[in-house]
Amino acid sequence: MSPRQLEYFLEIYNQRSIKKAAEKLIISPQAVSKTIKEIEEELQVELFIRGKKALEPTIEAEFLKNHAIKILEEYEKINCIKSFTQRENKVLTIYSVDGFLQYVTIKFIEDFQKTFPEILLNIIEITEKDIVEKLEKRDIDTAIITRSLDNEIFNCTYLYSNKNCLVINKDNPLAKKSAISQEDLDKQPIAGKGFAYSCYSSNIKKLFQRSINPQIKLETTNDSLIIKMAEHNLAIGITLDYIAFSANSENVVIKPFKEEGQVRNVFWIENNYALLTKEEQEFRKFLFKWIEKHKSQLFNCDLEKRDSTKEYRF
Repeated sequence: MSPRQLEYFLEIYNQRSIKKAAEKLIISPQAVSKTIKEIEEELQVELFIRGKKALEPTIEAEFLKNHAIKILEEYEKINCIKSFTQRENKVLTIYSVDGFLQYVTIKFIEDFQKTFPEILLNIIEITEKDIVEKLEKRDIDTAIITRSLDNEIFNCTYLYSNKNCLVINKDNPLAKKSAISQEDLDKQPIAGKGFAYSCYSSNIKKLFQRSINPQIKLETTNDSLIIKMAEHNLAIGITLDYIAFSANSENVVIKPFKEEGQVRNVFWIENNYALLTKEEQEFRKFLFKWIEKHKSQLFNCDLEKRDSTKEYRF
């Protein structure tokens, strides 16, 4: 049983409500319910009975509560030792998939620094393949990735979604189409990020699986270069919606994929059995609240309704 599961249990015990506990924990009620079911299955007991107005803890829940408090107190003592080793500089390093900082903009960093001026935030964007490798080796305990590692070791929380799209030169015949099918890309020159980058590799893999053969002209980590390739009509760029619309180029149009499923979901992931530092816990809480507060202002793409020649910023 992980510290996270015990925290969820205690919150339900205190609130006597799945919904209220979820609000306190800043997660979905479904995630809270799932955790309680996992504990009940592991212990083979029933922890709560639904009353007329609230959940009623069973005798087993009362017993577990007392031990859960003691266990979490011990975890906190160990966590203090971990935090003490980092107290001198309080550097918090978070690994993220490419594009996270560009999506949340400088506003996120500014707000975090105002809230936690004592923490030096170091966000490193690398390939998802490398992040998952670090998580599995326990080199890191938290990260921001684009696939849910749904198992007993890792807990994933949904943050936001982006759409994959195509950046096409106005002189390309495909620019006249309202949406681009995967068949349209057969033998077309393509520019995008390499196979280790989730926003690009998922599309290319689907193309090859359907016996479509795009001509890969450029693999790069530079989003601006992908746009430039399309501007000069050297290739069709595959990138994420908010990156494409920030280009503000008069020589290209931005088109959606005709097929559904061209969405990149972004998750916060953490190791259930890790002892997160106080700084990591504060970052997680801040991230969830900030995304929820600003989601109406963050880029939300509807390619069919947007003007592809207009620049969109936070």
